[in-house]
Amino acid sequence: MKLEIKEIAEAVRDELLCYEDAEQAAVRWEKEFLEWAEKNAGKRKDVFAEKGSIFLKIKDEDEIFEMADSYMDALAEGSVKQYWKEL
Repeated sequence: MKLEIKEIAEAVRDELLCYEDAEQAAVRWEKEFLEWAEKNAGKRKDVFAEKGSIFLKIKDEDEIFEMADSYMDALAEGSVKQYWKEL
């Protein structure tokens, strides 16, 4: 399934906000995600521009939950840079 980057950003941000005291993490993730998408559009087969928007191909909605969970783990472990490399 392909989703517009803005839709994914909103869904993951909402998922991050389910964590206790994660408001700053959600804001940080969204900012970093939008930068990551801009940087990787057209350089990866799962991130592409089409009709003036950037899209990301994901398998299913579970990937949205995985993005949020993995980011919270990366924050706790101090491995955010690695998170963005592996996304």
